[in-house]
Amino acid sequence: MDNAYEDQLIAWIEQNQAIMQILKHLYAVDAQAYIAAGIIRNTIWSNLHGTEYALDGTEVDVIFYGLDDDAQAQCIQQTMQNHFPHMEWDVTNQALVHTWYKKDNGEKIPPLTSIDHALSLWPETATAIAVRLNAQHQIEYVAPFGLEDLFELKLRWNPTLVSHEGFMKRLESKRFLERWSRLVLIND
Repeated sequence: MDNAYEDQLIAWIEQNQAIMQILKHLYAVDAQAYIAAGIIRNTIWSNLHGTEYALDGTEVDVIFYGLDDDAQAQCIQQTMQNHFPHMEWDVTNQALVHTWYKKDNGEKIPPLTSIDHALSLWPETATAIAVRLNAQHQIEYVAPFGLEDLFELKLRWNPTLVSHEGFMKRLESKRFLERWSRLVLIND
């Protein structure tokens, strides 16, 4: 089923001129960087609900993996903010997350080894997706849990890093179930 979902993901991203503009500009700034999380998840869920997802005022998560200092994140942030001032940009070097992120119990996490590793720790499976353009300007994505939960409107907690309580607080603050009525909360 992933192939059908992959085809649909690519088609919906390619049909979204705003996202394609972001991807093209991001590729020019840093070819290794991805847009991730909410912008992709919300676009797919909105399409599945037959509604439009407006990007104005949206926070766009940009992730990359670089072993250097955080200067690249600041460069990407500033460049994208200047080019797309109507959006908020959250740019994170996943190689440095372990230096500041703490679990609910206050413990630091070990260093992340890749984009795939970073995404595999995100709070819900449907959010663990990142998209970029490759050198041929084709869409490529990373989704360590696959695309099923995203396209089947399943809101599933990923217990790897975030507590169930933290997940439930996040659901409430993000208003997922209110915004997309066909979502199903999976509690396994």
